[in-house]
Amino acid sequence: MTTPPSAFFLVGAATAYFTLSATQILFCKNRNRLQTTLGWIFVLWAILNLKDIILVFPEYNNKETIKYILLIDGWSIITYYIFLYELTKHKWTTWRKVLLFCLPFAVFSIIYIVFPTNIVLNTYVVFLWLCAAAFFVIGFVKSKKYIKYIHDNYSNIDEIDISWLKYMFFFAFLEQSLYFINAYSYNSLIDILYYASAIGMWQIARAYGTTLKPINIIEPTVTPKEMESKGYSFAGNIEKKVQGEELYLNKDLTLTDLAKAIGTNRTYLSDYFCNHKHTTFYDYINQLRIEQMAIPMIQQHPEYTVEYVASESGFKHVSTFRRAFTKLMGKSPSQYRSELGLT
Repeated sequence: MTTPPSAFFLVGAATAYFTLSATQILFCKNRNRLQTTLGWIFVLWAILNLKDIILVFPEYNNKETIKYILLIDGWSIITYYIFLYELTKHKWTTWRKVLLFCLPFAVFSIIYIVFPTNIVLNTYVVFLWLCAAAFFVIGFVKSKKYIKYIHDNYSNIDEIDISWLKYMFFFAFLEQSLYFINAYSYNSLIDILYYASAIGMWQIARAYGTTLKPINIIEPTVTPKEMESKGYSFAGNIEKKVQGEELYLNKDLTLTDLAKAIGTNRTYLSDYFCNHKHTTFYDYINQLRIEQMAIPMIQQHPEYTVEYVASESGFKHVSTFRRAFTKLMGKSPSQYRSELGLT
């Protein structure tokens, strides 16, 4: 069995990538918990890639060695779960939880070392397939719940949004699919694609995860029955408060801030937006920013740049302004200005 030089090159490139990334992240003094978690994940992936160097030596480049490599590679799925949980639930990761995740993988590894049969290995692959399937289901549910939470509680989500996870899931699905193919029919080309997809997946995590600001998700403190019995005593006043005092111009306005301003519970207020106004806090505030400030500014001051209009309207980032404007008006700010004949 021979492995092409390109595969060995990619093994070295992947090992170097994860090693350098881990070093850069872990030696950053101002890193947060998510970044620390990601740094140690990169350390593990550097080790997982480094072990494949053994295939360079002809005496070890055989089917039995590859089976053990596949056994060890299966542990990588643990890193998916750790990253996902730390991402969607701040301060989740502890050594105890990590060790509990490792336990079934350790059991399978020990069993295979003692009884190196295809039955054990095939059972392990089925177990990994179930773990991967569960990851995608859990990841979809958790990310959807997280995104709903930030839309319900924040007016500026650029630094806390995790909608980019869908790209990471794509590479994770590709990487796991390639792993399962290799588990039954080893192919050097598949192996190359496996390394490439792993790098792509974790590069996305690094690009977005290292700049993400962690948030603490606050669970509701009021039961649905209590909300039903109390009603929305602040209904009507909230619109006057937000528009009259131009609270929507606060770039970092949160649902908690607004709840304090009108003297109510954030849970009542969140339920009000969801069930009474049928919108999210994020969309409600951004709609006011556009209707009350952005559109009048565009109409009255065609000389203003889109960046300036966005900033003066309460948006922290012009990209968010463009997305919100297009969603509300069905056209971009530039297109809107052009149709008014202001360009």
